[in-house]
Order: sequence, then structure tokens, then C-alpha cells
Amino acid sequence: MRMNKLVVGLLVLGLAVAMIGFAGFAMKGGHNTPSASVKDNVSWTIEGFVELKIAESAFDFGTITAGVDEVTKENANTLYVFSNTSWALTVSLAGNGSDHLKVDLSAYEGKNDAQVSVDYTLFDLRTMDPGSYTAIVTYTVTAK
Repeated sequence: MRMNKLVVGLLVLGLAVAMIGFAGFAMKGGHNTPSASVKDNVSWTIEGFVELKIAESAFDFGTITAGVDEVTKENANTLYVFSNTSWALTVSLAGNGSDHLKVDLSAYEGKNDAQVSVDYTLFDLRTMDPGSYTAIVTYTVTAK
């Protein structure tokens, strides 16, 4: 009788394990589950942009010593170009000292963000009348 209980117990245990295994198999997709899918094409367009900032809005050479004909100030200012495209920088001068000022940039064109150094040179100073002079430098950045 003891042996029969043992055999019955093992059979019940085996049956329980088999049922748990079958339930797990059924939950994992043991049979075909209907499904459907669709695609959506997502698109967009990014426009080019350029932005220009200057580190300092004014620069002063101060008083020039008598008899000096030319003065250069390297890295006198810095321009910051912010862009996602190719760009070009141009410079225009106005004011009563503009005929004696030369502006040189470390880059006149580029792509994406850039830091551009500005050098100023005053020239032919011996030909100028004594007095104070001012030049207005306008920097323009244009997307290419």
C-alpha cells in the first residue's frame, strides 16, 4: 500500500509539472496570435541659419604717439558665428577714420560654428590732421 501511495504521489507530481509546463508553453505563443502592423514615413526639413555676435562692441586704440605711421592690434576683437551651414563674412567701414583703418579676419568663410579673430591696423597716420577719429565697422555673415 505504501508503494501505491508513492506511485500515485509521483504521478500527481508529474501531472502537476506537466500542466505548469503546458500553461507556460501556451502563454509564450505556442499557437499563432493574429497581429498587424503599419509604417509611417516621418520627414522634416531643416532650414539653414546664421547668427553673428561680437565679444566687444567698441575698441579704442587710445592716443597714437606723434610720428607713428602705422599701428596694428592683433586679436583686437572676436566674432562668434553660430550656423548649421556654410557662411561668408564681409566687412564694411564708415566714419571719419574709415579711410585709415584696415580690418583683417582670421576667417572670411567657414561652415557651422566658428570663432573669428579680428585684427585692426591704422595706416598712413602721418597724413592725418590732429584730432579724434572714429570708424564704424559693420560685420555681416551670410549663408552660402
